[in-house]
Amino acid sequence: MTQNTPGLSFRKIVYAGISLLLATFAAWKLQPWYHASEDAVSVLITVFSILTGFLAAVMAIVANDRVLRGRNWRQDTFYLDLIRNELALYKLIFYLYLVVLILSFLTSLEAQWPFPVQIWFERILIFCASLGIFFSFHLPEIISRKHVQAMEHQIRNRRDKETSSKK
Repeated sequence: MTQNTPGLSFRKIVYAGISLLLATFAAWKLQPWYHASEDAVSVLITVFSILTGFLAAVMAIVANDRVLRGRNWRQDTFYLDLIRNELALYKLIFYLYLVVLILSFLTSLEAQWPFPVQIWFERILIFCASLGIFFSFHLPEIISRKHVQAMEHQIRNRRDKETSSKK
């Protein structure tokens, strides 16, 4: 019953730390390019709009999870907790995507704020966009893992039915 428990592992902590460092570096180094580029805003909005839709599909797949696959209410409760934990992570990523879209909009406005404020908005935008991209690398793995788990569950059910009917 402890299959695929989404917990904190050393690998996840290292990946998050490296992602934060790379996002900080990208924000600092790519901000001048972003500021000078006329297409940067439209590229970011396009990419993150697509990612937001993709993440919504992932969340639907995870939330469905073949509507609890346990054999009794205790197992269903366990699986429901796993689903809640996974969805909490995806909600944070979804909000990160929305922050990127909002900051893209704010940096594209020709507002009357001082130039240093514009620079920092752009740095925060690039930082959030970089984190969003790094965390998005896990989405294809999640979809394939969920699909394989559903197939394994169906195979187990068929095997159990076949072995119980032979007895």
